[in-house]
Amino acid sequence: MTEKKKTKPTKLEWVGSLISTTEEKPISLKGSESSSQKNEKRPAQKIKGKVQARKETKGRAGKPVAILFNFTDPEANNEESLKLLCSELKNKLACGGTIENKEIILTLRDFDKLKEVLMKLDITLK
Repeated sequence: MTEKKKTKPTKLEWVGSLISTTEEKPISLKGSESSSQKNEKRPAQKIKGKVQARKETKGRAGKPVAILFNFTDPEANNEESLKLLCSELKNKLACGGTIENKEIILTLRDFDKLKEVLMKLDITLK
């Protein structure tokens, strides 16, 4: 039988100080944004209007993708709204997709099906 060696417990020491203040100011962590610099997140809303679309295969191992860009609706500037639209399109088209630089990239071959789904969502292609 082998005996297990007992390890010595590590000693923890406090290397700070306690400060008592009467100010009610939130504690800010190093590297985090302050509340005044933070952008307030708006709730996601449906995007309508016009959009441009293009097909691409270059740089994607020959896989065709459809890229939706230049949305006329100002709501498209909201990241949450783009995520909502992207998830709706992915569910209805049964494909993968992502958002990059205010563009929706969908991995699908059937471009006509994309046009039909966009028409049902009140979005027209330019």
